[in-house]
Amino acid sequence: MKLKCLGHLKRIAALVAVVALSLTAAGKRYQYSPREKAAYADAATVDFVRPGLVLTVNGAQIAVDGTITVVYTLTDPKGLPLDAAGVTTPGVISLNYIAAVLPNNQDGYTTYTTRVVSQSGGSATEPNSDSGGVTTNVGPGQYQYVFQTKAPAGFDAAATHTIGIFGSRVLTDFNLGTNYASTTYNFVPNGAKVAKVHDVVRTASCNTCHDQLSFHGGARRGVEMCVLCHNSQMVDTGNGGSLDFKVMVHELHMGAKLPTVVSGKQLILNGIDFSKVAYPADPGDPRRCETCHSQTTGAAQATAYLTNPTRAACGSCHNDVNFAAGEKHAGGSAVR
Repeated sequence: MKLKCLGHLKRIAALVAVVALSLTAAGKRYQYSPREKAAYADAATVDFVRPGLVLTVNGAQIAVDGTITVVYTLTDPKGLPLDAAGVTTPGVISLNYIAAVLPNNQDGYTTYTTRVVSQSGGSATEPNSDSGGVTTNVGPGQYQYVFQTKAPAGFDAAATHTIGIFGSRVLTDFNLGTNYASTTYNFVPNGAKVAKVHDVVRTASCNTCHDQLSFHGGARRGVEMCVLCHNSQMVDTGNGGSLDFKVMVHELHMGAKLPTVVSGKQLILNGIDFSKVAYPADPGDPRRCETCHSQTTGAAQATAYLTNPTRAACGSCHNDVNFAAGEKHAGGSAVR
């Protein structure tokens, strides 16, 4: 009888061990979201490759002559330094760099890194990532990038400047797809503490619907990255319309309810028709500003839409309003 009990206990112990191992393996896999192949890969492959990409900016500076330099580290999600060349760690990493200034007398960014593009009737200069800069490996997983683009002569060294880095880690050799990441870093070139930031809507608000806010292939993630390029410099080369973030986002979320769309005109942004977009958030009315302009995320300028409204922002949803004349505007004429 004792031998039978002992055998039964051994079988139970073995079963518990198997379950524990299974849960451990599952835990390793399920630290990844269902959108990532690593969530479905075997534990051995995940343990070896350690999928994911974390970008961390260690510091940045702008020299008197305008030379922009940034130092950053590349790691996997558990902190292991990564080799961008993919020689000593799995996966080649490709990065792009943006430099912009937040002028003390303005609410939006001006991007230093630009490119010239063709548009109807000529050409235009629009924000873009830098090209032709020099990357140097300065330590395990740590790199320095010197921009080809320089800050313009007479740049304001007392203004907040922001470096944006976005990139990818290619793990297709391991059937783990491509990992994307991006980050931003605020600093003041003269060494002063950062006092002014652009923090109107947090990515967390967007992700209540988008789950992971990312565009242009997936590498550029989060509102902080978007606003570095989508400012007043960004114009739709197809129709000349504004691709400034505060204008573009309001328009495309209004979609089918935009006054001009209701009257029969299509809403085309960068060649894409948003005329049939239905606002997904409950209760389905894009005029519920607090859905995005949440007061609970900790955004520094969360109440800007109430305390500092502008024609550009308000008029992108209410595009049948004549602010100068006060037509269809309960508050009368508006200057800003």
